[in-house]
Amino acid sequence: MARDRFWENSFSRRRMLTGGAATGLGLTSLGLVGCGGGGDADEEPVDLESVPTADATTQQKAQSILWPREDTTAKATKGEIYQAYTTADVTNLDPLASPSFTANSAGSWYYPRLLSYKPGYKVPAKGDVQGYLAESWQQPEPTKVIFKLRPNAVWENAAPLNKRPIDAEDVVFSWTKFAAKNTSRKDLAKLADNPNGPVESMTAIDKNTVEVKLQYPYAPFLSAMAYSRYLQVMPRESESGGYDPRNEVRSGGPWILSNYQRNVTFQYRKNPDYWDASNVLLNGFDIPIIPEYAAGLAQFRAKKVWSFAVRQEEIIQLKKDLPELAIDQAAHGRTCWITYFGLKPGTPFADDRVRRAASMLIDRDLWIDTFYNVAEFRTAGYPTDVRYHSHISAGWEGTWLDPKSADMGEGKANFTKNVADAKKLLEAAGFTSPIETDIAWIATGQYGTTFPKQAEVIKGMLEESGLFKLKQVNPDYQTDYLPKYYFAKGDFTGIAVGASTAYPEVDQFLFSYYHSQGARQKSSYQGTVVDAKSDAMIEAQRKELDTAKRTQMIKDWQKYAATKMILIPYPGQSPAFSLFWPWIGNAGVFRAWDAESGRDTTETKLWFDKSKYTG
Repeated sequence: MARDRFWENSFSRRRMLTGGAATGLGLTSLGLVGCGGGGDADEEPVDLESVPTADATTQQKAQSILWPREDTTAKATKGEIYQAYTTADVTNLDPLASPSFTANSAGSWYYPRLLSYKPGYKVPAKGDVQGYLAESWQQPEPTKVIFKLRPNAVWENAAPLNKRPIDAEDVVFSWTKFAAKNTSRKDLAKLADNPNGPVESMTAIDKNTVEVKLQYPYAPFLSAMAYSRYLQVMPRESESGGYDPRNEVRSGGPWILSNYQRNVTFQYRKNPDYWDASNVLLNGFDIPIIPEYAAGLAQFRAKKVWSFAVRQEEIIQLKKDLPELAIDQAAHGRTCWITYFGLKPGTPFADDRVRRAASMLIDRDLWIDTFYNVAEFRTAGYPTDVRYHSHISAGWEGTWLDPKSADMGEGKANFTKNVADAKKLLEAAGFTSPIETDIAWIATGQYGTTFPKQAEVIKGMLEESGLFKLKQVNPDYQTDYLPKYYFAKGDFTGIAVGASTAYPEVDQFLFSYYHSQGARQKSSYQGTVVDAKSDAMIEAQRKELDTAKRTQMIKDWQKYAATKMILIPYPGQSPAFSLFWPWIGNAGVFRAWDAESGRDTTETKLWFDKSKYTG
């Protein structure tokens, strides 16, 4: 029976079978990212609020083992190569034209952006921006922004650029290519097929000045210019045959890609011609590709990898086994992965009662406990803070609306496991027998090694209720999943489980995934079956410059989305713990707003503390 297979393959009583976590430093920095969830139809759902916390003495002891985040810059010595890892290769190396986020992740090491995010100092960053390639900027009117480029910024000393200054023409070339070829172009660019795009044009006024014209006042524009998935500035020679940007790079940032072997390794080295090279402490990073969790953990134990995304359920024991390991705790993540629906004509998921029923089959507390090890951490006195995701991540402090609160309104019920009510909804929609369809996810390492297990659990929960009968499909990431599921705008059969982009501003997530014209939208069929109310609410908040008013507009949208259950957000999270070896100087001190946007502000400040090295 489906139920028996579910429990045999996915659960051991209240413990799901989990895989490795997300990638290590190289794609996700020192932090551990991800989301999680789960459920049992024959018992009451798990209530994490009923799990007792440890006594005060135990809590104090556990807190004392957390990494102190000491700023050791004053005693830092320069040199050495950081030993990191990642779980998957890039699709190609061109961040402006690749179909995958992996190119942007790699590109964040060497291609600069106009702005970057100010790092948090020992505490999480707030999303404020600072200059990167742009030395300064001004906004003389709400729809015009002028950037002044650094006069001392140059491309790396390699043909055909040979330390040529980075100029305004490079920026305009990069914007033109982004607007024509990037998978995220509809998030920003005003196009014939995207009339709502906020950016009308970028123009080179002189060698070091770029003028941006906006279609309307756009609240998150400066944040967008700091985001690594958007406008990375590439040399114009990359298009004219100077080099092949799919397989080669020319750095304008702090790091040079000195050695890249497909499916084997990335090696980054300090760029001596970077304008702030004197403040870059390490000589570089070695990042081998290690797709298997067990192999990566073995390398970490052997001290050949300095930081590793250890499974949450293994943190406590591994710290006991290797007490010299340092332990840190992340903030709530702002990424909320998704379960979404094929919306071809005739699909059962066109009916919101079916989507709401599917959401009611998820035991969110069990999922979070499983993938974040909440009960065990609480028993041991580790700090935890469990939150459900709404249709945005629970990490969006101040903007997120708690699905468990009365403020969520009638949509609150759709976030609570209730098999009986789910069955009633399906019967009202005309389904008196299990819905038989496909469920698809990638089984390879692009989203880390935990992700396939999370998808298996989602499948199991839906089937375990007896209300769905699902056929597992594992498409190839590049040739099948990206074009036929992720970017297909509902043009597939069944259900898909996938990652979402880690946007630095909530508008970008709302527009991309939920607006009918969004590049990654999952809520209408080919952008033609439109939820006009949702579209209008998303458009309105992005134009509102009053922060308090805009925040309330985003909360109102969450309430509306909950009533429709446009897609099922991953269940929730608790701030995750990470382990690393203590010779990483300044670990956790300068904290990036997002993992890939901190190459110039976080990785540049790390150093090798030889006095603590025991490898």
